[in-house]
Amino acid sequence: MFDEQTHSPELAKTNPEGMLLKKFDVGSLRECLEGLPVDYREVVILRELEEMSYQEIADVVKIPIGTVMSRLSRARQRLAECVAAKANGGLV
Repeated sequence: MFDEQTHSPELAKTNPEGMLLKKFDVGSLRECLEGLPVDYREVVILRELEEMSYQEIADVVKIPIGTVMSRLSRARQRLAECVAAKANGGLV
């Protein structure tokens, strides 16, 4: 759902997260995503890009829903660490 407050260009100028996203290029995010193990990358893509529910992902990948949830959690953590390292100019 689109939230005017969250997605406002004016808010992005004062919001630290918005400022970071403007500085961080898509290529770096793609590198972080591609650096994930295949099992993690698969569930992130299905959830975030394809917007599938946890149950739909479980059905497609043929794994229990709990495994979907744990893989997503671990994948998001690794992505956050990678993004933070790249944003700070560090190596992953």
